[in-house]
Amino acid sequence: MAKMFDTALRMDAAGPGGIPLLNNLSFLRHPAWYAFDRIAPAFPGPVVPLSRGNGSIVLLRGEEAVRRYFTDNDTFHRLSDGLFTLPEGRPWSRMFDAVITFNGECHRRSRRLLMPIVHRTAMEHYRKVFADTFKQSRFASADREPFDMVAEFLRITRANLLTCLLGLEPDARNVALAQSVSDLLQATLNPMVFMHQKDRDWTPYGRWVRRVAGVYDEFEAIIERKRAEEPRPDALSILCHTTDEDGDSLTTPEIAGELHGLFAAGFETTAMSMTWAMLTILGTPELTVCDDETLDTVVKESQRLIPTVPLSLPRRVMREVEIDGSPPIPPGALAFAAPLLEHRDPAAFPDPDVFRPSRWADSRPSPYEFLPFGVGQRRCLGASFADLQIRTTLGMALEYGTPELLTTEVDYRIKSGATAFPKKPIMIGVGRDGSSVRRCVTGSVTKLWSRFPPR
Repeated sequence: MAKMFDTALRMDAAGPGGIPLLNNLSFLRHPAWYAFDRIAPAFPGPVVPLSRGNGSIVLLRGEEAVRRYFTDNDTFHRLSDGLFTLPEGRPWSRMFDAVITFNGECHRRSRRLLMPIVHRTAMEHYRKVFADTFKQSRFASADREPFDMVAEFLRITRANLLTCLLGLEPDARNVALAQSVSDLLQATLNPMVFMHQKDRDWTPYGRWVRRVAGVYDEFEAIIERKRAEEPRPDALSILCHTTDEDGDSLTTPEIAGELHGLFAAGFETTAMSMTWAMLTILGTPELTVCDDETLDTVVKESQRLIPTVPLSLPRRVMREVEIDGSPPIPPGALAFAAPLLEHRDPAAFPDPDVFRPSRWADSRPSPYEFLPFGVGQRRCLGASFADLQIRTTLGMALEYGTPELLTTEVDYRIKSGATAFPKKPIMIGVGRDGSSVRRCVTGSVTKLWSRFPPR
């Protein structure tokens, strides 16, 4: 655990009371609610330690602090010294290295070589895939039986990633591969994996390493096959045939790491963005989404109000730094920004608890006030891919008739490291006419969405 945070670090700043180690673990277990319940009401920032006087983990608040966090890349490094490491010298040793974790020149090189996968021509191919996938979904089925929209959005997003990212059909074997990729990161949330990092067959860490190696072997076979084929429009084929003006290209281990990073960042997060947006549509009486412009405002407002990633990925503070008059943050501290809190700043978003899509037609917040995908050089490379997938899928779902919300009690919780899920399935009925009943939502999600527009 010492590799993750150092509770010996001191910082002369106000924060919640309590034992630093316990507060840190509580935050890592439930970061959204720790930030919302213990920090937001009493500590405006710009820098708030999770425990009063302790500098091991700090939360940055306010536009200037967020700007520094995302733009001062010499001070705030992406975390590459996390809870676990992989044994060196193996083909799969870099499976957790990708643009999402790189710093400095490594980050710039990787981002440059990845840019062709979000070129306009690639996006046109992806749009067609999204539409074809939707037509095979439960939303487009004539079957009127209720189903869980969370599970269905996950199936849709997984099929889109398999087709667009890897160029594979979403059949049973490839779905199993996708699940194996997703499970790699899930396994690291088990303390037994990182507390005893001995590469032995009998240890949880050793078994996890074998799974990493197995996924790498499958990636390697697919990559080598793609290299031997003529170029195709899927992202993997583009990467396998991309060389920059200096003749530089990604190696097989580098591509495998990027594939893992893209899948980890774009699978569950996109599905949950669809889920929260659809929930706000179905749970808001009298809201009608009749065109692309209205849908765009609804998606933005749902991303603001119920963020899929409520806290950013952590960054390591590399040198002592003061922000907007704050006490110095010590080197070695872990720093987080919190879209969950920034999106609720009443100066940027008046009446912040209200779901009001029309606010997006009247004002445009700064890039450091609205953060669904980060900002600047650290903005998520797949943001345009995710945005297009969300709007295409939701637009088509609503064209088939407004679904009816059958589950109204919805709890908001962090399930996959940084991603917010509903605690239980959200059942809906589709294939019905536009007269379906709109029901107001209950459950812990209403702590974020606590005030509804008047009926």
